[in-house]
Amino acid sequence: MRVNFSQGSTQTEARLQSPPLPLSSPYCQILFHFHISAESSGSLRVLMQQAEGSEAILWSRSHNTVSHWPPEHLPVGRHQQPYKVWFSGMKEGIQTDTTSGDHIVAVDDISFINCEKSYQPPALSACGCSFEDGLCVWVQGAEDEQDWLSWSGSTETPNTGPAEDHTTGKGKYIYIEGSRPSVKGNTAQLKSLLLPPAGEQGYCFTFWYHMFGATVGSLRMLLQTADPFTKTLVWQKSGNQGDEWLLVQNHVTLQKVHQVILEATVGGEAGDIAIDDVSFISGPCPNSDMCDFEEGSCYWQQQTTDDFDWVRQSGSSLNPNTGPDSDHTTNTPGGHYYYLPSSAADRAGQSATMSSPLYPADKRACVQLWYHMYGKGMGQLNVYQQSQEGKQALIFSQTGDQGRLWRFAQASLLPRVQPYRIVVEGVKAGPTLEGDMAFDDVQLTDTQCPPPGHCDFESNSCSWSNLGGGVDQGDWLRGRGASSNTNTGPSVDHTTNSTHGFYLYVDSSVGEWGDMSFLVGDVFQPSTRGHCLTFWYHMYGHQVGTLRVFINDRETQSGGDEEGSLEWIETGNKGDRWHMASVTVKHGEAFWFVFVYQRGMGTDGDVALDDVTILPGSCSSEPPIHPPEDDNDVLTAGLAVGLTMLAGIIISIFLFMANRTCSIKNQPPFGNDDAMKQNSVFDLFDCKIDGTQHGTESDFTFSNRLYNPSPRATDATVASSDA
Repeated sequence: MRVNFSQGSTQTEARLQSPPLPLSSPYCQILFHFHISAESSGSLRVLMQQAEGSEAILWSRSHNTVSHWPPEHLPVGRHQQPYKVWFSGMKEGIQTDTTSGDHIVAVDDISFINCEKSYQPPALSACGCSFEDGLCVWVQGAEDEQDWLSWSGSTETPNTGPAEDHTTGKGKYIYIEGSRPSVKGNTAQLKSLLLPPAGEQGYCFTFWYHMFGATVGSLRMLLQTADPFTKTLVWQKSGNQGDEWLLVQNHVTLQKVHQVILEATVGGEAGDIAIDDVSFISGPCPNSDMCDFEEGSCYWQQQTTDDFDWVRQSGSSLNPNTGPDSDHTTNTPGGHYYYLPSSAADRAGQSATMSSPLYPADKRACVQLWYHMYGKGMGQLNVYQQSQEGKQALIFSQTGDQGRLWRFAQASLLPRVQPYRIVVEGVKAGPTLEGDMAFDDVQLTDTQCPPPGHCDFESNSCSWSNLGGGVDQGDWLRGRGASSNTNTGPSVDHTTNSTHGFYLYVDSSVGEWGDMSFLVGDVFQPSTRGHCLTFWYHMYGHQVGTLRVFINDRETQSGGDEEGSLEWIETGNKGDRWHMASVTVKHGEAFWFVFVYQRGMGTDGDVALDDVTILPGSCSSEPPIHPPEDDNDVLTAGLAVGLTMLAGIIISIFLFMANRTCSIKNQPPFGNDDAMKQNSVFDLFDCKIDGTQHGTESDFTFSNRLYNPSPRATDATVASSDA
């Protein structure tokens, strides 16, 4: 059945109505195939008659299907009395091109499946899929613009997508292609069967995903019900997440018939998104090394000796202009985190403290967590390592407004001989309604953390993050080995000088000349001593663009400037090697560093960063102008003076011994003119002595050059006092 909205037609809608349909089970679906011609400006909708006589739109699509007849499975849900379904073809606007062809909307092969009232769905475990032999019981959505593709090995576009599947490393996965003919904003949906209510214990839905590339879009997990017809977002991620397979576990407790939908959106040509190994497990999700607070506190406990409690929260915090809009784990309003609310009654120094369960002394080397500190009245967040006896050591601290985003923190755990806890403390700055702070996703790992202020990118990107949000045109990527673009980029990292070490880079094959990629660091508080940024950069290729370093602050950014003040710049090909650079910054307000790479004219223009360090103080070796700011500075200064005096004593002893040896070696046969003419080199402790007579004194110059003594050099003996 079709409708042709031809040029001469005044028709704006055509409806195809079903006969009265019988009572149905909760798992009833309508299956149909449809076609919208490439020239069409029409749309197709599916509507259902409500019990009170109104109409509900179940489905719609307006873009063409090229030459295909894609199928669509659409839930219609339980019906206790006869009902009807309509297919509606709509004309989208007035046609002005009288030479174009027909504008056709068509449907075919309409059927109803699993609608018998006696139908029972298969067991949850039967709904899992490794995608080795197709989509199993999952189906492609047809409301979107493109399909998921089955693949093995690397995707066709370099520097995006996985290199292998997750299941075996040699099998298949499904992915969406980001390059042409895909268009930015296109979506692809994968739909499960209609599933029964989750039951008292619920079920754990797990899958592995891969989102790697300079222009990755988004991946979302939704739950859709048929009665009523609603969609609920339960998890999402956007942008580059690294070249690795990552696990998602979501505890579903929905007590209605529903289906799971995985929806990917194209972000650009280097934006392949893949999924693999989907599974359903009855009951809650198994415990993991990460505490995401989705199911509760993970046995973290409030301390009773503080002033306030941390509050488990979902969605936005209650005060405006502060706090997160969603959690970090799911990035949705339904996800949970812990936060410390602020109020006008707060006093400076008041605190709230939570402590983890006890961890064995021989377990883990690094603690990682995500924190959110946004607001003008922000206080201080401290993380301690506490022994079983209650002694604690500060291992991480951050103060002040850190921007409207979740930030990553990690800290090395101190050596210990007894079980320990992790303690998170929030300290208030004073009365304010703009000081809500939060933390989420706490994890202990066996991987060593980099030292404070340093990032070598070996295990992660530390606290450096892509700006995103539509401001830049491509992400910085974490990679290793040689670039897939020829004659550009490093072949080894700087840290390990091997193909196994990691660095950050910008893929020059993505985007156009002049495109920008922003890399943003932590917020630092102002200091009279300043801060020293040291980094290693690699700019190799005939079409390398420009690398800049800026510092930015909140006032500058609020005016729409994401870059800030330029502190360092380098342009063009610098050869196939790593170069070191350092920048000293003294800024009167809280600030952050921004690396910005502007692409060159072609694909021979990869730029890379490694071993980025930010430490307090000047980058130069000159003594500080300002007095020490605390006891540690005094101790450091005293230690430096002591070491300098010790070095002076050692040098004096060395010169004294050199003098004695010099006197001995210049005795005959060395201590006369003839001997000196014959022996042109005086070798004393790898130094050469230039002995030239000036009146009654002998002046000596130590150098690393060979010396032929002049005829005037008559005495090469040095007195102890002269030395």
